[in-house]
Amino acid sequence: MAILLLLQATLPSAPQQVSGRIIRPGARRMDPVSGAWVVLHRVGPDRAGPLDSVQSDARGRYAFNYTRTGSEDAVYFVSASYDGIAYFTPPLAEGKVTGDDGEITVFDTTSGHVPLSLRGHHVVVSAADANAKRSVVEVYDLSNDSSVTRVAVGDNPASATWVTHILPGATDFKVGQGDISGQAVTNTEGVVRVFAPLAPGLKQLSFSYSLPANSFPLKLPLEKETGVYEILIEDKSGNVSGPHLREVDPVVVDERNYRRFLASDMPENSVAVIDLPPPPSTRSVDPRFLLAITLIIGAAMVIALAQALRRR
Repeated sequence: MAILLLLQATLPSAPQQVSGRIIRPGARRMDPVSGAWVVLHRVGPDRAGPLDSVQSDARGRYAFNYTRTGSEDAVYFVSASYDGIAYFTPPLAEGKVTGDDGEITVFDTTSGHVPLSLRGHHVVVSAADANAKRSVVEVYDLSNDSSVTRVAVGDNPASATWVTHILPGATDFKVGQGDISGQAVTNTEGVVRVFAPLAPGLKQLSFSYSLPANSFPLKLPLEKETGVYEILIEDKSGNVSGPHLREVDPVVVDERNYRRFLASDMPENSVAVIDLPPPPSTRSVDPRFLLAITLIIGAAMVIALAQALRRR
């Protein structure tokens, strides 16, 4: 039985297939894209890299036959490059992927203005830690509502594809999980800039930072009209106020309890205020008191030692 299981583990899986089309928005319909480079990828804990590549034909079609090998946790997907930008299929979950699941839509690019809307903005504020700091997580749901991909020109701050602001005193800035890599995001004196391409559709950006607990009450001005605005606070006391914001049922995140405040269609330039209690004060000990205690303890030890010597 053990030998049989070992043989089954070493045998290659059944042949897999993925096929589809590369298309782009045309004047009246989706047009095929010929000559685009299409790559089959594998990403796993054991290894990662391209498996095969092909150019799309005159009708925008491509096809790959492949075999799944190595770790069962490996993910397979297809990318297509167009105008210098890579676009991807979802992970290939089935042995045979065709039709819409294998279709990749690509877009023309522009460094000019495109309409970007803010579908959602989520703010999570933790309780103060031992260093009297609060961790803040912000998640933005960005929507490119055009038919072109917005791109940056180099690393020129003026050409960033999206910009927002945080308090200049924020520390420990870090980009979290989402659709935008940390390598494409900068934070300079409270100005957060995104340089990643923003294709039509929805993209999620997440980042975190720390603020001194005495930064609260914290005012958060909304730079854009926001479809859904959500604020979570870990403190049981405190309050969140702003246009349309109201407290709803609490939630549990990573086994931590948060009060939840929610609003819809928050207007541009409105302000939300997060008012939280200050952390418990830590009174410093007067050094003269420490010196007196040290002298008293030292004197007591000398007396005890003298008494012990007399008994001898």
